[in-house]
Amino acid sequence: MRRRQSSQGSEDDGSLPVFISPSELKYYADDISTHKQVVTIYNPYSYTLKYKVLCTAPRKYHVIESEGLIKSHCRIDVVIRHKEPLEESTIDKFQIQLFDHGSSTIRGHKQVISQVLPGKPNVPLPDSPMQQLPPPDSRVPDHATEGGGGGGGRMDPLVLLVAAVCGVALLLPTWQMDSSTLPPYLHLTIHQKLVVAYVLGLVTMVILHF
Repeated sequence: MRRRQSSQGSEDDGSLPVFISPSELKYYADDISTHKQVVTIYNPYSYTLKYKVLCTAPRKYHVIESEGLIKSHCRIDVVIRHKEPLEESTIDKFQIQLFDHGSSTIRGHKQVISQVLPGKPNVPLPDSPMQQLPPPDSRVPDHATEGGGGGGGRMDPLVLLVAAVCGVALLLPTWQMDSSTLPPYLHLTIHQKLVVAYVLGLVTMVILHF
């Protein structure tokens, strides 16, 4: 037997991988459009292969081009038509055999299950139509959906209270810089006023963002 080398190494062990699609045929008794199925045989190798289609119940089927050649890196579609009448709930088997061109030694084989089912195939539900997403700048912010943002909600009173306290604190006299009749504990240092001003800025941002 001739020896061939491929990217998978030696292939003279009789286990050449067979690539076909589909691996199962389903014929529905009440749907005539399913009484003809197509099996695609692929040849991904760098040389021509010969194929042959065998069946456990050849009288039930009509196979167009049950044997032939597949050129390198090509494929072939084999039409398998089920003859009438169909016997429901029966299972047959096809076998796809591959040979070297000009040789009778089987290099690889694979089975295809054929099944006759009652009724018609289930019609899949239509998919929902695809819709375009809005641009990023027009998307609704997450906080707008929580408590009705965008002016529909109510400001937290605590935020307003903090803003009022900070405003009053900034109006108090500065320690050892402003003269005032207020008691000493109401005089704030410059550092304290800077902290109050920073907090007021944060609260103001919250109010404007709301």
